[in-house]
Amino acid sequence: MQLSSRLLSIFFPGNAKHKAQRKLQQILFFALSKVSRSKGNALLWANSQFELSPHALVSAFTQGYVVFPNMRNHKIVEWLDPEVRGILPIDHFKMQEGLFKLLKKERAREVKEFDIKIDENFEATIRACAEPRDLKAITWLSEEYINSTIQLHKMGIAHSVEAYKNGKLVGGVVGVAINGYFMSLSLFHTVNNAGKVAFYYLMLKLKADGYKLHDLGMPNPWIQQFGMKSLPKKDFKEALLRAITSPLAFTHEVPVLELLSFV
Repeated sequence: MQLSSRLLSIFFPGNAKHKAQRKLQQILFFALSKVSRSKGNALLWANSQFELSPHALVSAFTQGYVVFPNMRNHKIVEWLDPEVRGILPIDHFKMQEGLFKLLKKERAREVKEFDIKIDENFEATIRACAEPRDLKAITWLSEEYINSTIQLHKMGIAHSVEAYKNGKLVGGVVGVAINGYFMSLSLFHTVNNAGKVAFYYLMLKLKADGYKLHDLGMPNPWIQQFGMKSLPKKDFKEALLRAITSPLAFTHEVPVLELLSFV
């Protein structure tokens, strides 16, 4: 586009240059819309060409897009607008029987197995989420995405719920909170069940703080154990608009351990 602007400045002086530049942009966007089969796809592609900044991430979240750095080439950033979205009902989430029994024992212990903290060490938590898991040597969390999310944390937008054992970080979940909307981004564990416990505390926290929408991005079979629901795009976008216009603050208070029904 810079080259096009230089050429236009040669042939079109003053205001005529700006009109010609606008016309060229319209032609290029029309062509891109045809190639990508819709204006929406053209916008997604155009957005993916920009630097993955904190501002770009917030813009994506508030418009209902899912942003994924390509797992094999982190320089490629995909903006997705899925037809179906995974969400967790704020007031009606569940857990499997195994987690229920673990948390029941945990609640009865005088000295807890897991110490839960909020935003104690966000950077360590998101970097642990980016570590390769099992035999997988690649991750979708690029360094650019991590750094932008750390900046969002410093602004009070990105948060972490962390599980510690014997003073060591062993599990956690990170996400983004914008008024009444929360999007879970990733979680990890190095000790069995630590990630599940941290995630369960996050769900309790969103309920206690009065959140309106808990977004999971793309539907994930693993999350089904907590009662995940699928929403069509139109319904999700309407719920998103209501949530981001509902003033709320993500507090640093660890919720009381409440045991809900298990599936």
